[in-house]
Amino acid sequence: MSEYSAANITVLEFDESVRRRPGMYLGADAHLATTVLTAVVSASLHPGRRVAPTGPPEVDAEILDDLAFSITDNWPTGPDGSTAGYFGSLLTSYRMVHAAAAVVSTHTTVETWHAGHALRQNLAGLRPTAPPHGFDAPPGSGTRLTYHLDPSSFTPSTLHAPTLDLHAEGCCDLPGQFRLRDRRPTAS
Repeated sequence: MSEYSAANITVLEFDESVRRRPGMYLGADAHLATTVLTAVVSASLHPGRRVAPTGPPEVDAEILDDLAFSITDNWPTGPDGSTAGYFGSLLTSYRMVHAAAAVVSTHTTVETWHAGHALRQNLAGLRPTAPPHGFDAPPGSGTRLTYHLDPSSFTPSTLHAPTLDLHAEGCCDLPGQFRLRDRRPTAS
């Protein structure tokens, strides 16, 4: 039997860890687009106590294309609107599942607003393509993430409405609201 030591440990960057084991972050069928959508919706409906909105979470998702969707919720990226995230991005460790979805995307747009201030940033995978820039803040607090999933990471599939029960019995004190809109052009 060989000895286990620090030499046996490989430290990975977060994005490399997600690429190697996407199911750990996004669910068992992490190569299906709907699984990623379900994981992100569930994470937005169940924020950690430090970043939770004062009322129940409100989550709006829009399917934009077969491998593209956006999700908007009513909580900022970090406590009190903080924005120091992975690789200098707007995605903080409080949004680990959202960050994992960015890793398996070709590009992601993050928009976050809090207390009258708003920032937008584009990412390639999880890496920022430029520093965040301001835009006119909507009222309240919130974050909108638009994902364009990488076709090379997904089995041929299209997005469908999440089919899992997003709230298990007794899962939370203030169950949130979830709305889904399919914005894909209909085939004629």
